[in-house]
Amino acid sequence: MTEKEEAATPPAGELLVCGATDYWAIGRTKDVRADIYPNLQLPHKFKAMQGIRVSFIAAGSSAFHSVIADTEGRCYTWGRNDKGQLGLGDTVTRNVPTLVPGLKGKKVVGGGCGRHHTVIFTDDGESYSFGLNTYGQLGSGAPAKKLAKGAEDMHLVPVKVVVGKVSAVGVGAEFSVWLSEGKLYSAGLPQYGQLGHGTDGSYNAADSSVKIVFQPQYTPKLITALAEKEVTRLACGQNHSVAVASDGGVWTWGFGGYGRLGHRVQQDEYKPRLVETLTGRLVVPPDAIVAAGQTSSFCSIVGGQLFAWGKLKVSGDNLMYPTPYLELAGWDIRSLACGSTTFAVAATYGAEKSTITWGHSNGYCELGYGPGGKKSSANPDKCPSLEGVNTYQRMAKAGPEDTLSQVAMGFGHSLFLVDPDHPKVGELPVWDVAAEDAAAPANGTTSKSGKAAAAPAGKRKAAGAASAGARKRK
Repeated sequence: MTEKEEAATPPAGELLVCGATDYWAIGRTKDVRADIYPNLQLPHKFKAMQGIRVSFIAAGSSAFHSVIADTEGRCYTWGRNDKGQLGLGDTVTRNVPTLVPGLKGKKVVGGGCGRHHTVIFTDDGESYSFGLNTYGQLGSGAPAKKLAKGAEDMHLVPVKVVVGKVSAVGVGAEFSVWLSEGKLYSAGLPQYGQLGHGTDGSYNAADSSVKIVFQPQYTPKLITALAEKEVTRLACGQNHSVAVASDGGVWTWGFGGYGRLGHRVQQDEYKPRLVETLTGRLVVPPDAIVAAGQTSSFCSIVGGQLFAWGKLKVSGDNLMYPTPYLELAGWDIRSLACGSTTFAVAATYGAEKSTITWGHSNGYCELGYGPGGKKSSANPDKCPSLEGVNTYQRMAKAGPEDTLSQVAMGFGHSLFLVDPDHPKVGELPVWDVAAEDAAAPANGTTSKSGKAAAAPAGKRKAAGAASAGARKRK
Protein backbone atom coordinates (compact mmCIF):
# COMPACT_ATOMS: atom_id res chain seq x y z
CA MET A 1 0.00 0.00 0.00
CA THR A 2 1.40 3.39 -0.99
CA GLU A 3 1.62 6.33 1.42
CA LYS A 4 -1.22 8.06 -0.45
CA GLU A 5 -3.42 4.97 -0.30
CA GLU A 6 -2.70 4.54 3.39
CA ALA A 7 -3.65 8.16 4.11
CA ALA A 8 -6.92 7.68 2.23
CA THR A 9 -7.84 4.54 4.16
CA PRO A 10 -10.19 5.37 7.05
CA PRO A 11 -9.23 4.03 10.49
CA ALA A 12 -11.21 1.04 11.70
CA GLY A 13 -11.51 1.25 15.46
CA GLU A 14 -13.47 -0.34 18.27
CA LEU A 15 -15.88 2.02 20.03
CA LEU A 16 -15.60 2.13 23.83
CA VAL A 17 -17.96 3.99 26.15
CA CYS A 18 -17.57 5.10 29.73
CA GLY A 19 -19.65 7.01 32.28
CA ALA A 20 -23.39 7.59 32.18
CA THR A 21 -25.63 5.24 30.22
CA ASP A 22 -29.02 6.80 31.03
CA TYR A 23 -28.83 9.94 28.92
CA TRP A 24 -32.37 11.02 29.77
CA ALA A 25 -31.34 11.43 33.41
CA ILE A 26 -27.99 13.22 33.01
CA GLY A 27 -28.11 16.48 34.95
CA ARG A 28 -31.86 16.18 35.27
CA THR A 29 -32.80 13.75 38.01
CA LYS A 30 -31.31 11.49 40.64
CA ASP A 31 -33.59 8.71 39.45
CA VAL A 32 -30.92 7.22 37.17
CA ARG A 33 -32.38 3.70 37.20
CA ALA A 34 -28.96 2.39 38.21
CA ASP A 35 -30.12 -1.23 38.13
CA ILE A 36 -30.71 -0.91 34.39
CA TYR A 37 -28.42 1.96 33.39
CA PRO A 38 -25.35 1.95 35.65
CA ASN A 39 -22.50 4.40 35.36
CA LEU A 40 -19.73 2.49 33.61
CA GLN A 41 -16.57 2.85 35.66
CA LEU A 42 -14.44 1.09 33.05
CA PRO A 43 -14.42 1.65 29.29
CA HIS A 44 -16.88 -0.87 27.83
CA LYS A 45 -17.37 -2.24 24.36
CA PHE A 46 -20.84 -1.50 23.01
CA LYS A 47 -22.77 -4.70 22.32
CA ALA A 48 -24.84 -2.92 19.69
CA MET A 49 -21.66 -1.93 17.79
CA GLN A 50 -19.67 -5.15 17.99
CA GLY A 51 -18.45 -6.17 14.56
CA ILE A 52 -18.91 -2.62 13.27
CA ARG A 53 -15.67 -0.70 12.81
CA VAL A 54 -15.85 3.00 13.57
CA SER A 55 -13.91 5.79 11.84
CA PHE A 56 -14.90 8.89 13.81
CA ILE A 57 -16.44 9.77 17.20
CA ALA A 58 -17.73 13.07 18.61
CA ALA A 59 -19.59 14.46 21.59
CA GLY A 60 -19.27 17.96 23.07
CA SER A 61 -18.71 19.90 26.29
CA SER A 62 -22.40 20.77 26.55
CA ALA A 63 -23.80 17.69 24.80
CA PHE A 64 -25.84 14.90 26.34
CA HIS A 65 -25.60 12.93 23.10
CA SER A 66 -23.00 11.54 20.69
CA VAL A 67 -22.48 11.01 16.98
CA ILE A 68 -20.21 8.51 15.23
CA ALA A 69 -19.69 7.04 11.77
CA ASP A 70 -18.46 3.64 10.69
CA THR A 71 -15.89 2.98 8.00
CA GLU A 72 -18.64 2.85 5.37
CA GLY A 73 -19.71 6.37 6.35
CA ARG A 74 -22.98 5.30 7.99
CA CYS A 75 -23.95 7.71 10.76
CA TYR A 76 -25.19 6.68 14.20
CA THR A 77 -26.46 8.85 17.07
CA TRP A 78 -27.60 8.19 20.61
CA GLY A 79 -28.30 10.05 23.83
CA ARG A 80 -30.84 12.66 24.87
CA ASN A 81 -33.21 13.58 22.06
CA ASP A 82 -35.71 16.04 23.52
CA LYS A 83 -35.02 18.54 20.72
CA GLY A 84 -34.52 16.09 17.88
CA GLN A 85 -30.73 16.31 18.14
CA LEU A 86 -30.39 12.66 17.10
CA GLY A 87 -31.95 13.31 13.69
CA LEU A 88 -34.16 10.22 13.88
CA GLY A 89 -37.51 11.89 13.15
CA ASP A 90 -38.78 11.97 16.72
CA THR A 91 -37.86 13.13 20.23
CA VAL A 92 -37.38 9.70 21.78
CA THR A 93 -34.13 9.29 23.72
CA ARG A 94 -31.91 6.41 22.58
CA ASN A 95 -29.35 4.78 24.81
CA VAL A 96 -27.79 2.74 21.99
CA PRO A 97 -26.24 3.93 18.71
CA THR A 98 -28.99 4.18 16.10
CA LEU A 99 -28.59 4.61 12.34
CA VAL A 100 -29.73 8.00 11.04
CA PRO A 101 -31.98 7.05 8.10
CA GLY A 102 -32.00 10.58 6.68
CA LEU A 103 -28.29 10.23 5.89
CA LYS A 104 -28.60 6.97 3.99
CA GLY A 105 -26.35 7.01 0.96
CA LYS A 106 -24.13 9.73 2.44
CA LYS A 107 -20.59 8.96 3.58
CA VAL A 108 -20.21 10.82 6.87
CA VAL A 109 -16.60 11.54 7.85
CA GLY A 110 -16.87 14.07 10.68
CA GLY A 111 -19.10 16.19 12.87
CA GLY A 112 -19.83 17.54 16.31
CA CYS A 113 -22.50 17.97 18.96
CA GLY A 114 -23.94 21.11 20.54
CA ARG A 115 -26.29 21.31 23.49
CA HIS A 116 -29.37 20.46 21.45
CA HIS A 117 -28.12 20.09 17.87
CA THR A 118 -25.75 18.03 15.75
CA VAL A 119 -23.73 18.94 12.65
CA ILE A 120 -21.99 16.44 10.34
CA PHE A 121 -20.16 16.60 7.02
CA THR A 122 -19.54 14.07 4.29
CA ASP A 123 -16.63 12.98 2.16
CA ASP A 124 -17.85 15.17 -0.72
CA GLY A 125 -17.96 18.32 1.44
CA GLU A 126 -21.70 18.48 2.08
CA SER A 127 -22.87 19.30 5.60
CA TYR A 128 -26.12 18.35 7.33
CA SER A 129 -27.55 19.27 10.71
CA PHE A 130 -30.49 18.42 12.93
CA GLY A 131 -32.02 19.37 16.26
CA LEU A 132 -32.94 22.73 17.80
CA ASN A 133 -32.66 25.73 15.49
CA THR A 134 -33.86 28.58 17.71
CA TYR A 135 -30.94 30.83 16.72
CA GLY A 136 -30.17 29.35 13.32
CA GLN A 137 -27.42 27.09 14.65
CA LEU A 138 -28.28 24.45 12.03
CA GLY A 139 -27.06 26.76 9.28
CA SER A 140 -29.86 25.79 6.89
CA GLY A 141 -30.96 29.34 6.06
CA ALA A 142 -33.91 31.46 7.17
CA PRO A 143 -37.10 29.51 8.04
CA ALA A 144 -39.67 29.35 5.26
CA LYS A 145 -42.52 30.41 7.52
CA LYS A 146 -43.09 31.92 10.91
CA LEU A 147 -43.58 29.48 13.74
CA ALA A 148 -46.77 29.33 15.75
CA LYS A 149 -46.61 31.07 19.11
CA GLY A 150 -44.89 28.87 21.67
CA ALA A 151 -43.58 26.41 19.07
CA GLU A 152 -39.89 25.57 18.91
CA ASP A 153 -37.91 25.56 15.70
CA MET A 154 -36.74 21.95 15.58
CA HIS A 155 -35.63 19.80 12.68
CA LEU A 156 -36.08 16.15 13.61
CA VAL A 157 -34.38 14.88 10.45
CA PRO A 158 -31.19 16.10 8.73
CA VAL A 159 -31.36 19.33 6.77
CA LYS A 160 -28.68 20.53 4.37
CA VAL A 161 -26.37 23.32 5.47
CA VAL A 162 -25.93 26.16 2.99
CA VAL A 163 -22.13 25.88 3.03
CA GLY A 164 -20.33 23.67 0.54
CA LYS A 165 -16.90 22.02 0.38
CA VAL A 166 -16.85 21.57 4.17
CA SER A 167 -13.75 19.91 5.61
CA ALA A 168 -14.31 20.47 9.35
CA VAL A 169 -16.95 21.73 11.76
CA GLY A 170 -16.89 23.25 15.22
CA VAL A 171 -20.05 23.04 17.30
CA GLY A 172 -20.74 25.22 20.34
CA ALA A 173 -23.68 25.10 22.69
CA GLU A 174 -25.96 27.14 20.42
CA PHE A 175 -23.80 28.02 17.42
CA SER A 176 -21.86 26.27 14.66
CA VAL A 177 -18.77 27.02 12.58
CA TRP A 178 -17.85 25.44 9.23
CA LEU A 179 -14.42 25.30 7.59
CA SER A 180 -14.68 25.49 3.80
CA GLU A 181 -11.62 25.86 1.57
CA GLY A 182 -9.67 27.51 4.37
CA LYS A 183 -12.43 30.00 5.27
CA LEU A 184 -14.75 30.00 8.28
CA TYR A 185 -18.52 30.47 8.23
CA SER A 186 -20.68 30.66 11.35
CA ALA A 187 -24.36 30.68 12.30
CA GLY A 188 -26.46 30.58 15.44
CA LEU A 189 -26.58 32.61 18.63
CA PRO A 190 -24.38 35.73 18.35
CA GLN A 191 -24.22 36.37 22.11
CA TYR A 192 -20.70 37.10 23.44
CA GLY A 193 -19.55 37.65 19.84
CA GLN A 194 -19.07 33.90 19.44
CA LEU A 195 -19.95 34.03 15.74
CA GLY A 196 -16.95 36.26 15.10
CA HIS A 197 -18.87 38.83 13.04
CA GLY A 198 -17.99 41.89 15.11
CA THR A 199 -21.21 42.07 17.12
CA ASP A 200 -23.13 40.23 19.82
CA GLY A 201 -26.40 40.76 17.94
CA SER A 202 -28.20 42.16 20.96
CA TYR A 203 -31.12 44.61 20.98
CA ASN A 204 -34.01 45.64 23.22
CA ALA A 205 -37.10 43.50 22.85
CA ALA A 206 -39.22 46.67 22.70
CA ASP A 207 -38.80 50.42 23.10
CA SER A 208 -40.44 50.27 26.51
CA SER A 209 -38.53 47.16 27.66
CA VAL A 210 -35.08 46.61 29.13
CA LYS A 211 -35.13 42.96 28.11
CA ILE A 212 -32.20 42.09 25.83
CA VAL A 213 -32.66 39.59 23.02
CA PHE A 214 -30.26 38.35 20.36
CA GLN A 215 -30.76 38.34 16.61
CA PRO A 216 -30.52 34.78 15.22
CA GLN A 217 -28.04 34.17 12.40
CA TYR A 218 -29.83 31.58 10.27
CA THR A 219 -27.57 31.65 7.22
CA PRO A 220 -23.86 30.86 7.73
CA LYS A 221 -21.85 34.02 7.25
CA LEU A 222 -18.19 34.40 6.37
CA ILE A 223 -15.98 35.44 9.29
CA THR A 224 -14.35 38.32 7.47
CA ALA A 225 -11.63 38.95 10.07
CA LEU A 226 -9.99 35.72 8.90
CA ALA A 227 -10.92 35.97 5.24
CA GLU A 228 -7.31 36.68 4.24
CA LYS A 229 -6.04 33.68 6.20
CA GLU A 230 -6.07 29.98 5.40
CA VAL A 231 -7.57 28.31 8.47
CA THR A 232 -6.32 24.77 9.08
CA ARG A 233 -7.63 23.87 12.54
CA LEU A 234 -10.84 24.70 14.42
CA ALA A 235 -12.33 23.99 17.84
CA CYS A 236 -15.43 25.34 19.60
CA GLY A 237 -16.21 25.43 23.30
CA GLN A 238 -19.63 26.23 24.68
CA ASN A 239 -19.37 29.95 23.87
CA HIS A 240 -15.97 30.53 22.28
CA SER A 241 -13.82 29.35 19.38
CA VAL A 242 -10.16 28.68 18.60
CA ALA A 243 -8.70 28.61 15.09
CA VAL A 244 -5.21 28.00 13.69
CA ALA A 245 -4.07 29.55 10.41
CA SER A 246 -1.53 28.16 7.97
CA ASP A 247 0.90 30.91 8.92
CA GLY A 248 0.93 29.62 12.51
CA GLY A 249 -1.32 32.24 14.08
CA VAL A 250 -3.83 31.18 16.75
CA TRP A 251 -7.05 33.19 16.88
CA THR A 252 -9.80 33.17 19.52
CA TRP A 253 -13.15 34.92 19.94
CA GLY A 254 -16.38 34.77 21.92
CA PHE A 255 -16.92 34.66 25.67
CA GLY A 256 -13.83 35.91 27.51
CA GLY A 257 -14.68 34.81 31.06
CA TYR A 258 -11.94 33.02 33.06
CA GLY A 259 -9.35 33.93 30.42
CA ARG A 260 -10.41 31.20 27.99
CA LEU A 261 -9.49 33.44 25.03
CA GLY A 262 -5.88 33.83 26.19
CA HIS A 263 -5.67 37.62 25.89
CA ARG A 264 -4.81 38.30 29.57
CA VAL A 265 -8.18 39.95 30.19
CA GLN A 266 -11.69 38.63 30.85
CA GLN A 267 -13.19 40.42 27.90
CA ASP A 268 -15.51 39.15 25.18
CA GLU A 269 -14.13 39.35 21.67
CA TYR A 270 -16.67 39.96 18.92
CA LYS A 271 -14.28 38.97 16.15
CA PRO A 272 -11.17 36.78 15.96
CA ARG A 273 -8.18 38.18 17.80
CA LEU A 274 -4.61 36.92 17.50
CA VAL A 275 -3.27 35.23 20.66
CA GLU A 276 -0.03 37.15 21.05
CA THR A 277 1.58 34.71 23.47
CA LEU A 278 1.70 32.04 20.76
CA THR A 279 3.76 34.07 18.31
CA GLY A 280 7.46 34.67 17.72
CA ARG A 281 9.60 31.84 19.02
CA LEU A 282 6.54 29.79 19.98
CA VAL A 283 5.66 28.40 16.57
CA VAL A 284 2.26 26.80 16.11
CA PRO A 285 2.14 24.30 13.23
CA PRO A 286 -0.79 24.30 10.79
CA ASP A 287 -1.73 20.80 12.02
CA ALA A 288 -1.62 21.70 15.72
CA ILE A 289 -3.77 19.88 18.24
CA VAL A 290 -6.51 22.31 19.34
CA ALA A 291 -9.44 21.83 21.70
CA ALA A 292 -11.92 24.01 23.53
CA GLY A 293 -14.09 23.18 26.53
CA GLN A 294 -16.62 24.91 28.67
CA THR A 295 -14.11 27.41 30.09
CA SER A 296 -10.76 26.34 28.63
CA SER A 297 -8.63 26.17 25.48
CA PHE A 298 -5.65 24.07 24.36
CA CYS A 299 -3.15 24.27 21.51
CA SER A 300 0.13 22.49 20.74
CA ILE A 301 3.26 24.10 19.31
CA VAL A 302 6.08 22.79 17.11
CA GLY A 303 7.79 20.07 19.10
CA GLY A 304 4.55 18.90 20.65
CA GLN A 305 4.41 20.93 23.87
CA LEU A 306 0.79 21.54 24.83
CA PHE A 307 -0.31 24.99 26.01
CA ALA A 308 -3.49 25.63 27.99
CA TRP A 309 -5.43 28.65 29.17
CA GLY A 310 -8.70 29.49 30.92
CA LYS A 311 -10.29 27.75 33.90
CA LEU A 312 -9.04 24.16 33.95
CA LYS A 313 -9.99 23.25 37.50
CA VAL A 314 -13.08 23.80 39.60
CA SER A 315 -10.96 25.59 42.21
CA GLY A 316 -7.73 27.54 41.88
CA ASP A 317 -6.46 30.34 39.67
CA ASN A 318 -7.35 30.85 36.04
CA LEU A 319 -4.70 30.84 33.32
CA MET A 320 -5.19 34.20 31.63
CA TYR A 321 -2.82 33.47 28.75
CA PRO A 322 -1.37 30.31 27.12
CA THR A 323 0.86 28.48 29.57
CA PRO A 324 2.83 25.25 29.03
CA TYR A 325 0.77 22.35 30.37
CA LEU A 326 3.67 20.69 32.17
CA GLU A 327 1.63 17.74 33.39
CA LEU A 328 1.77 16.37 29.83
CA ALA A 329 5.27 17.58 28.93
CA GLY A 330 7.09 15.09 26.72
CA TRP A 331 3.93 13.30 25.61
CA ASP A 332 3.03 13.10 21.92
CA ILE A 333 -0.62 14.15 21.99
CA ARG A 334 -2.58 12.39 19.24
CA SER A 335 -6.07 13.46 20.24
CA LEU A 336 -7.52 15.78 22.88
CA ALA A 337 -11.14 16.29 23.91
CA CYS A 338 -12.90 18.49 26.45
CA GLY A 339 -16.08 17.73 28.36
CA SER A 340 -17.85 20.20 30.61
CA THR A 341 -15.24 19.92 33.36
CA THR A 342 -13.31 16.84 32.20
CA PHE A 343 -10.56 16.18 29.67
CA ALA A 344 -9.08 13.24 27.80
CA VAL A 345 -6.07 12.65 25.57
CA ALA A 346 -4.71 9.75 23.55
CA ALA A 347 -0.93 10.05 23.72
CA THR A 348 2.37 8.23 23.43
CA TYR A 349 5.64 8.61 25.33
CA GLY A 350 8.29 6.74 23.39
CA ALA A 351 6.93 3.19 23.10
CA GLU A 352 4.37 3.85 25.84
CA LYS A 353 0.78 4.19 24.67
CA SER A 354 -1.78 5.67 27.05
CA THR A 355 -5.26 7.08 27.34
CA ILE A 356 -5.15 9.86 29.92
CA THR A 357 -8.09 11.58 31.59
CA TRP A 358 -8.58 14.15 34.31
CA GLY A 359 -10.90 16.82 35.67
CA HIS A 360 -13.90 17.19 37.94
CA SER A 361 -16.26 14.32 37.27
CA ASN A 362 -19.97 15.05 37.32
CA GLY A 363 -20.49 11.89 39.34
CA TYR A 364 -20.88 9.56 36.35
CA CYS A 365 -17.42 7.89 36.44
CA GLU A 366 -16.64 9.23 32.97
CA LEU A 367 -12.87 9.34 33.62
CA GLY A 368 -12.69 5.55 33.33
CA TYR A 369 -10.37 4.74 36.23
CA GLY A 370 -12.30 1.59 37.11
CA PRO A 371 -14.01 0.17 40.23
CA GLY A 372 -12.34 1.51 43.33
CA GLY A 373 -10.57 4.18 41.31
CA LYS A 374 -10.84 7.93 41.63
CA LYS A 375 -14.05 9.61 40.56
CA SER A 376 -12.22 12.88 39.85
CA SER A 377 -8.60 13.80 39.31
CA ALA A 378 -7.07 17.27 39.52
CA ASN A 379 -4.14 16.11 37.40
CA PRO A 380 -3.88 13.91 34.30
CA ASP A 381 -3.79 10.20 35.07
CA LYS A 382 -3.78 7.02 32.98
CA CYS A 383 -6.80 4.80 32.43
CA PRO A 384 -5.33 1.48 33.66
CA SER A 385 -7.55 -0.72 31.50
CA LEU A 386 -6.35 1.02 28.31
CA GLU A 387 -2.66 1.18 29.17
CA GLY A 388 -0.59 0.01 26.21
CA VAL A 389 -3.58 -0.12 23.86
CA ASN A 390 -2.76 1.20 20.40
CA THR A 391 -4.39 4.41 19.28
CA TYR A 392 -4.58 5.80 15.80
CA GLN A 393 -1.91 8.30 14.90
CA ARG A 394 -3.09 11.56 13.42
CA MET A 395 -2.06 11.69 9.76
CA ALA A 396 0.67 14.32 9.57
CA LYS A 397 0.15 15.21 5.91
CA ALA A 398 -3.64 15.11 5.94
CA GLY A 399 -6.08 17.97 6.12
CA PRO A 400 -8.62 18.65 8.89
CA GLU A 401 -11.10 16.26 7.32
CA ASP A 402 -8.70 13.35 7.93
CA THR A 403 -7.99 14.06 11.57
CA LEU A 404 -9.37 11.25 13.67
CA SER A 405 -10.68 11.95 17.16
CA GLN A 406 -9.64 8.95 19.21
CA VAL A 407 -11.17 10.42 22.36
CA ALA A 408 -14.40 12.36 22.79
CA MET A 409 -15.92 13.89 25.90
CA GLY A 410 -19.55 14.79 26.41
CA PHE A 411 -21.41 15.83 29.52
CA GLY A 412 -21.22 12.87 31.90
CA HIS A 413 -19.86 10.41 29.33
CA SER A 414 -16.75 9.70 27.29
CA LEU A 415 -15.92 7.77 24.11
CA PHE A 416 -12.70 6.12 23.04
CA LEU A 417 -11.66 4.71 19.67
CA VAL A 418 -9.03 1.99 19.99
CA ASP A 419 -7.32 -0.82 18.13
CA PRO A 420 -9.89 -3.64 17.94
CA ASP A 421 -7.18 -6.30 17.65
CA HIS A 422 -5.30 -5.42 20.83
CA PRO A 423 -5.54 -8.24 23.42
CA LYS A 424 -6.56 -5.84 26.18
CA VAL A 425 -9.53 -4.65 24.15
CA GLY A 426 -10.72 -8.23 23.83
CA GLU A 427 -10.75 -8.51 27.62
CA LEU A 428 -12.82 -5.40 28.25
CA PRO A 429 -16.41 -5.82 29.50
CA VAL A 430 -19.36 -5.44 27.16
CA TRP A 431 -22.21 -3.01 27.75
CA ASP A 432 -25.42 -4.62 26.54
CA VAL A 433 -28.51 -2.42 26.63
CA ALA A 434 -30.82 -5.37 26.00
CA ALA A 435 -33.48 -3.92 28.31
CA GLU A 436 -33.92 -0.59 26.58
CA ASP A 437 -37.09 0.73 28.23
CA ALA A 438 -36.79 4.42 27.38
CA ALA A 439 -35.55 4.26 23.82
CA ALA A 440 -35.90 2.57 20.49
CA PRO A 441 -33.87 -0.51 19.55
CA ALA A 442 -30.59 -0.06 17.72
CA ASN A 443 -32.26 -0.30 14.32
CA GLY A 444 -34.41 2.72 15.08
CA THR A 445 -37.77 0.91 14.92
CA THR A 446 -40.54 1.99 17.23
CA SER A 447 -43.94 0.78 18.28
CA LYS A 448 -47.12 1.87 16.48
CA SER A 449 -47.53 4.66 18.98
CA GLY A 450 -44.21 6.10 17.85
CA LYS A 451 -42.57 5.27 21.17
CA ALA A 452 -40.03 2.59 21.82
CA ALA A 453 -41.44 -0.61 23.18
CA ALA A 454 -40.57 -1.14 26.84
CA ALA A 455 -39.17 -4.44 28.00
CA PRO A 456 -41.06 -6.32 30.74
CA ALA A 457 -39.92 -5.49 34.25
CA GLY A 458 -38.49 -8.95 34.76
CA LYS A 459 -36.31 -8.67 31.69
CA ARG A 460 -35.16 -5.19 32.71
CA LYS A 461 -34.02 -6.50 36.05
CA ALA A 462 -32.28 -9.46 34.48
CA ALA A 463 -30.47 -7.23 32.01
CA GLY A 464 -29.35 -4.95 34.81
CA ALA A 465 -27.88 -7.92 36.64
CA ALA A 466 -26.17 -9.09 33.47
CA SER A 467 -24.60 -5.68 32.95
CA ALA A 468 -23.39 -5.66 36.54
CA GLY A 469 -21.78 -9.04 35.93
CA ALA A 470 -20.14 -7.80 32.76
CA ARG A 471 -18.61 -4.89 34.60
CA LYS A 472 -16.84 -7.23 37.01
CA ARG A 473 -15.09 -9.12 34.22
CA LYS A 474 -11.68 -7.77 33.24
